[in-house]
Amino acid sequence: MQRCTSNSWALPAASDLPALGAMNTRDRAARSARDGVRVLPLVGAPILPMPEHVRRAVAQAMDQPDPRDTRGLPELRAAIAAELEREHGLRIDPERRLLITHGAMHGLSLVLRTVLAPGDEVIVPTPTYFFDGAIREAGATPAYVPSRECDGWALDLAGMEAAVTSRSRAILLCNPNNPTGYLPDAATVAAVVDIAARHGLLVISDDSWQHFTFDGRQYHPVEALADRWPHLVTVTSLSKYYALASWRLGYVLAPPPILDALERRFQWEAVCCGAVPQRAAVAALTGPRDWLDRALSTYQAKRDLVCDGIAASGLPEPVRPGAGAFLLVDCSRLGDTPADIDRVLLRNGIATVRGADMHAPDTHVRLTFGSDEHLLGELIRGLGQACRES
Repeated sequence: MQRCTSNSWALPAASDLPALGAMNTRDRAARSARDGVRVLPLVGAPILPMPEHVRRAVAQAMDQPDPRDTRGLPELRAAIAAELEREHGLRIDPERRLLITHGAMHGLSLVLRTVLAPGDEVIVPTPTYFFDGAIREAGATPAYVPSRECDGWALDLAGMEAAVTSRSRAILLCNPNNPTGYLPDAATVAAVVDIAARHGLLVISDDSWQHFTFDGRQYHPVEALADRWPHLVTVTSLSKYYALASWRLGYVLAPPPILDALERRFQWEAVCCGAVPQRAAVAALTGPRDWLDRALSTYQAKRDLVCDGIAASGLPEPVRPGAGAFLLVDCSRLGDTPADIDRVLLRNGIATVRGADMHAPDTHVRLTFGSDEHLLGELIRGLGQACRES
């Protein structure tokens, strides 16, 4: 038998994915910290100590067998279905339409790799979250449709319809939008669903920040329009409002044929989510909410503090987000290139996601405003100092 004499081995080209934009931010911040800079620990979602009822549920789950149900614990799916009916009037069969996942990004990756084929196109309004890698992993190509700051980052509905081609397979939304904080109204969500219906497209919506809405505005789920066009998928994280980021849980809401296919893929990929984090989620969804609502109630004031502080610092006043825990800031005053802007901000302890990483203008950066008011005050002072240095 002839033996191979080569000692080289290489990964296939398809495995060469770029790093996630948020991870690049973390790495740049870590380098600055090693150089002696105090980098502000800014966050988006609330980081809260688990209350006693969640801790009890976790302790009890540790002594129970894991049922290894790929779709997720029936109790958790039932709690999610009850929440969807209570908050949005949606009647969802938890046995046929819900799948628990390792967070929203895992859910989205599962969905895209299940519903797309090589050569398909996905229409994606931008700026948007880190969807690019998951789309390309599915063998598809994103067709980006930019929104404009002068329009409040609203969806360009005409541009979305003009982007439809014979290869279009789906529309991928972020509702509310991360990073702009744009929250589409009911008419806009309906218009997107109507575009999909006219062209036979699936609508996939990442609704992870749905609870964080401001100024009396309301979040409108695409699922509410299933009677107009049933080919709708919602991906959601339990890390945000429910403060379960450490447990990495989310869910997918989809029509039964899609959910069946997702379940089979998940079985081969990871079998199921762990029972302990799912028990924590059941307790968070069915138990007292005061610990969550107290944190949520602070976000509009934090948004206003940061938006007013940005304008006072000397940077252009940003579009005030209608939802979420983030906003895009025009930092063109701070430098001629994204690297220049990044250096000035990091020198003042401010780590941001570069706009280009979220298909936003490369003069912009994403800031989060979920931290406490003292830390946000330091952020504002740092922005003012960055302007004075530039």
